Amino acid sequence: MRILIHFSFDEAQIETFQQIAHKYGDHEVCHATSEEEALQFASETEVILGLFLPSVCAAAPKLRWIQSNSAGMDNFLFPEIVERDVIVTNMAGLYASQGGEHAWALLLSLARGIPHVIGSEGRRAWQMPAIELTGCTIGIIGLGGFGMEMVLRARGYDMTILAIDPVRQDKPDEIAELKPATRENLHDLLRRSDAVMLACPKTPETYHLIGSEELAVMKQSAYLVNVTRGGIIDEDALVDALKNGEIAGAGLDVTEIEPPPPDSPLWDAPNLIITPHRAGASQHRPRKTFEFFSENLERYLKGEQLRNVVGKKRGF
Repeated sequence: MRILIHFSFDEAQIETFQQIAHKYGDHEVCHATSEEEALQFASETEVILGLFLPSVCAAAPKLRWIQSNSAGMDNFLFPEIVERDVIVTNMAGLYASQGGEHAWALLLSLARGIPHVIGSEGRRAWQMPAIELTGCTIGIIGLGGFGMEMVLRARGYDMTILAIDPVRQDKPDEIAELKPATRENLHDLLRRSDAVMLACPKTPETYHLIGSEELAVMKQSAYLVNVTRGGIIDEDALVDALKNGEIAGAGLDVTEIEPPPPDSPLWDAPNLIITPHRAGASQHRPRKTFEFFSENLERYLKGEQLRNVVGKKRGF
């Protein structure tokens, strides 16, 4: 069996993968650093670890399992791979702690008025809002890895936590309310929350989940934070809501087009913080990726249940 690694692992890590492959059989490990190299190995490949390009998958008739290096799958589940009998696993939960930290960095910056001082848009003044989050209500949309990390941090601020999720039914003790992800429940959560964090994947069901109607039911004093995927928020509606004072501010680590083009109205929207899709970044990320790939490869070669199997048709 051929195992194709299409990711930037170092020589020592590639050697570890080779040791795992030889431990459980006479399996071949190939390392590609480009699409051209990956295509050369594709015809006999059963496993891809890392990038899985449509061209490579199409050239790999023996492909049975893909381990993605991404947590979100919205940009990767192209039609052919959804329909084929190929298992896809992702990195869901592996980048959650840093994602939770980043979401809170955005929320705290908004609530404490940090951008008004360090950016000041050319002004040199010490005028800033100062909102206390302790004891407030936070709404979290999605209770996967990112969502639960947001919950842990919200408990540190003694916040009342409301959540909706399309799959999860067991309510963690830290959460006051967990409801199904219906439109009615979404609006109820938005209406009651002082801050809202998005922790859901981007799917056809969540595309523009937050639009003008949803922003209109939020408190004028509320903040909105998204660190998962661009496109979940209707950005034109968000800009209008910020300009009209419908909400107090927003923090985005992701946008529908990345980076936003120079003429995007996002750049001039008031009380909006944009960071460059770095919520998942961490000094530990390369190690976590390597360790997870290694563990799942061992599971596959031993015939055990893989971790983080993606529901390809649902998108996560």
